[in-house]
Amino acid sequence: MIAFLLAACTPTPDTAADWEPVHVPEHSECYPSGEEVSIESCVALVEEDGRYPGVSENKSGTAADPDDPRLTDPDYLWFESEIRSCACACCHMSTIGGPGAYFWDLDYGPVWIDSASRWSLSVLGGWTEEPDQTLPSDDLERVRAVIEAEIARRDRD
Repeated sequence: MIAFLLAACTPTPDTAADWEPVHVPEHSECYPSGEEVSIESCVALVEEDGRYPGVSENKSGTAADPDDPRLTDPDYLWFESEIRSCACACCHMSTIGGPGAYFWDLDYGPVWIDSASRWSLSVLGGWTEEPDQTLPSDDLERVRAVIEAEIARRDRD
């Protein structure tokens, strides 16, 4: 898959004149809410990073449900959108070989947040002193509310 995506980003003789280099975002770079980092930029970032791909697993301690209500929850969908608007999402996508997929994986299904441990959730919410790891959202309070709801859900199950 990565080879296909990289080939799609490489200019051919017919398109070389129109080709523009892919923007490789910085780790904490984010686009405005609702815009996603392009898959081409993510592939370029992961390739530049050069670490081994991460493998995800269910770290929630709860059984997966394909009809999980979180998949339609507006706050959960907003939270995922916030993550996908930031370059940090790139390293957390197993389908493109993201090395951070071990910690949490946006491609994990049916619900990606199940791939995140409590520690990873606390890092995203900014409750740890991990440098440059808190989700750079303009609404950290809402991020934390989603994370707190996820932790409460895990405690109930």
